[in-house]
This record gives sequence, structure tokens and C-alpha cells, in this order.
Amino acid sequence: MTTIQAALTTMFAKMDAEFVARQQAWATARIEALKAFIATSNRREMGEHAYYAQCFALMGGKTWYNALTGHNAEGRALVVAKHCARVIEARNASIEAKLLKAGATEVQDVTFGMTNDGFHGMFVIVTDAGKKAVKIETIIAGGYNIQCLHQRTLVKVMAR
Repeated sequence: MTTIQAALTTMFAKMDAEFVARQQAWATARIEALKAFIATSNRREMGEHAYYAQCFALMGGKTWYNALTGHNAEGRALVVAKHCARVIEARNASIEAKLLKAGATEVQDVTFGMTNDGFHGMFVIVTDAGKKAVKIETIIAGGYNIQCLHQRTLVKVMAR
């Protein structure tokens, strides 16, 4: 693990743990909503298409429906944990790539705050040319052609 990777892992540890907990709670709530819908709906009256469209909508899309149904609680927790790990790894790799492109050798002065759509933060990186400020923002992304609403992390490296 590089110095930058270690710094990112440490910086985001608390937020990542909260992210995993929220995703686990979300998955459990989706399964409960699906169970309630199945218990109170008549698939024949609704028609197959409408019935499954509602199931997919309740689960956050067809991909989540397929990933979470058919598993017990432990299996669902594992699926969600693996998903979260991939999201965290991809986010950190993206940030690390930006920092390395800017010539970062060290991360300093970290300040983060939670928002409704994720987190925003500032920190300073040390480069051979001096110090630079880095601004990180998360936004909610997703829409018609995206299967699942998700966070997108924006990274901006600025002269200090």
C-alpha cells in the first residue's frame, strides 16, 4: 500500500464505516418492502410486467433485485459488503490517481464534513513544487439510464 493509499484509507475510515452501515440498513429495508409488497399483491391481477416492474423499483433496480433476493440475511450482508468495498476501492483509486498526477507525496491538514449527499472536504498535499489544496465533493448521480442512484466523488487539485 502506498503512502497516499494509506492516507486515504485512514482519512475515509469513519465515513466508509458509516457508508457500509447505511447500505446494509438500506438493503434490509428494501427486502422488507419487497416482502410486504409480495404479501399484499396479486401477481395475476397486476400482470407479470407490472408486478416485476414494481419489485425492481422497490429494490432499487433489477440488478439489486437479482443480487439481494435468494439470499439469507448473511448472504445479503456479504453482497452489500462486497459492493461497498468495490465502491470504496474505486473511489480511493480515482482520488489517488488525481493526487499522483498532481505530484503528491504526502497528505496533510484533512478537514471533512458530512452532507445529505455524502461528504465534502479539503486537504493539503505536499508535492515537489510545494503544497496544493485538494477539494473533494460527493454528489448524487443516477438517472434514467443508470440502474442505481449512487455517489460520485469529484476531486479538484488547486494551487494553494
